[in-house]
Amino acid sequence: MIAKFLREHDADFIILHGSSNDANFYYATKFKTYDPLTYIAGIDGSDILIVPEMEKRRAERESRVKEVVSLNDLGYMDKLKEMKDAKKAYLDILVSVLKEGRCRKLLLPEELPTYISFELMKHFQVEVVRNPFAKLRIIKSSSEIEKIRDTSNAILRCVKWVVENFNFKTCEELRRAVEVKLFSEGYLAENTIASSGKASSDPHEIGRGKIEDHVVLDVFPKSVDHLYYSDFTRTIFLRKNVELEEMYKAVIDAQEKAIGMIKDGVDARDVHQLVKDVLNSYGFKTEKGEGFIHSTGHGIGLEVHEEPRISELSVELKKGMVVTVEPGLYYSKIGGVRVEDTVVVREKDCEVLTPFEKFIRLY
Repeated sequence: MIAKFLREHDADFIILHGSSNDANFYYATKFKTYDPLTYIAGIDGSDILIVPEMEKRRAERESRVKEVVSLNDLGYMDKLKEMKDAKKAYLDILVSVLKEGRCRKLLLPEELPTYISFELMKHFQVEVVRNPFAKLRIIKSSSEIEKIRDTSNAILRCVKWVVENFNFKTCEELRRAVEVKLFSEGYLAENTIASSGKASSDPHEIGRGKIEDHVVLDVFPKSVDHLYYSDFTRTIFLRKNVELEEMYKAVIDAQEKAIGMIKDGVDARDVHQLVKDVLNSYGFKTEKGEGFIHSTGHGIGLEVHEEPRISELSVELKKGMVVTVEPGLYYSKIGGVRVEDTVVVREKDCEVLTPFEKFIRLY
């Protein structure tokens, strides 16, 4: 795929610089590193990962890259002594590696650090492109799906524990409990949404203060081990609130109909339109920034939000995509409700990776 991408752009190499915090870099190398490294892939199928000496053995053992070389192998220390500037010495090494590979034209992803891009532009013909690994990540392999399933199962265990032991008085208390519980099992959850009252009318309000009649609990951790995310939301009712519950019934119906529509070949825009039509049929209009004010869903994998989007844009859903389905309704004078599940697109339907009771009443 990368060789084909290079041919399409009449280029010899593409260069990435990042760490495993960068989803595209990790996908390309399968190497966990929290210090930025450089990866170069060539039109002939070659690829190289440049690492510090102390990381060489680990990279050879753990990464999927064909050739791992250390900075010492490339004469970095001599360059550093000569130039007395770490960045200049590093850039000189990169230029030398590319020239040795007879690079004529080089592709630079949009996110490549500017100081690297400017130096490479002095020596090669360059073209700035959208990172091709982002497109490769859209369709998940069976092993990737199992990793997302693993994180999904961790969420389900955590939410089951929350429901069975619900004695939380504040949004902060609930959020801390969820994040500590997940971390104890090897999953990192940050900025978990536990939002209540009228503040929940802002979809990404994480929640503060007393839990009122309901709480929107949106949990989206990643595995510390394999780094794949999942995403899940339920609206939990602590006391009867007819207005919010009617909204939530409509949201659940819209979600269930959308999930029933998702399969290989379906246009994501049609799924989004179905959700809007269902919510409108219940009388919940969207106008002036209130109602159903976000997309129906998004891809999920090494990032919590990635392609494809289930929105106003036309995108063909394909077998192996993993997406969320998360309709919600938000009114500033009432509050907000949302339900969300992570699903895998299959040939004739989709599989829900986060099956859990939809309407949770604890009163």
